[in-house]
Amino acid sequence: MKPDGTPLPLPDIRARINSGYRFTPSGSGLVYLPLIQPPDFWMLDIAAKTMRPVTHLESRGTIRTFDIVPGGDEIVFGRLNENSDIYLIDLPK
Repeated sequence: MKPDGTPLPLPDIRARINSGYRFTPSGSGLVYLPLIQPPDFWMLDIAAKTMRPVTHLESRGTIRTFDIVPGGDEIVFGRLNENSDIYLIDLPK
């Protein structure tokens, strides 16, 4: 929305609801995790009305939440890999 109250048309983004969205410290961009795979971070440049990827992550882990450091040049996130093997070992009595 513009300061005078008129709507500001932006590109349609399809983002993961549970991971959240974060504005850059300058307020000029919106960082988000899209629904597409692999799970990379994307940025919506609000002034230019363009979207672009900002990461190329190799691991296929699940990212649950993230934040942007105050300087705006780093993204902090945790990644969960659900690929553990569980074994049951019966020991002799």
